[in-house]
Amino acid sequence: MAGVIKKATGLTGLQVAKNPHHTLTALYNKILRAVSKMPQEAAYRRYTEQIVSQRAKIVATTPNVREIEQKINCGQVEELIVQAENELTLARKMLGWKPWEPLVKQAPASQWTWPPAKLPELK
Repeated sequence: MAGVIKKATGLTGLQVAKNPHHTLTALYNKILRAVSKMPQEAAYRRYTEQIVSQRAKIVATTPNVREIEQKINCGQVEELIVQAENELTLARKMLGWKPWEPLVKQAPASQWTWPPAKLPELK
């Protein structure tokens, strides 16, 4: 890691990451392993792999933390770590939910109509 380490994030409750390159790399690799267990045609897998692979490449090729923050443009590295942790949790839940599988039973035809009930007009 090049440059001076910052003393505070300026965000309440969010401590400065001691080794953000290692942490982000580990999290991104875990996310990629989790989504690789999903079918190739699953939309969540395709888009998550694309974003995470792009971010992992930036982390691997950029030694400066500030440059990583600027290139990814989604907050400070500490925020990126929180985002990656949340994405890993979601990826693992998606493996259990299996949203790419067909529905157990067909959805009712009126599922997406609004308002959900026909109310009598007031006079």
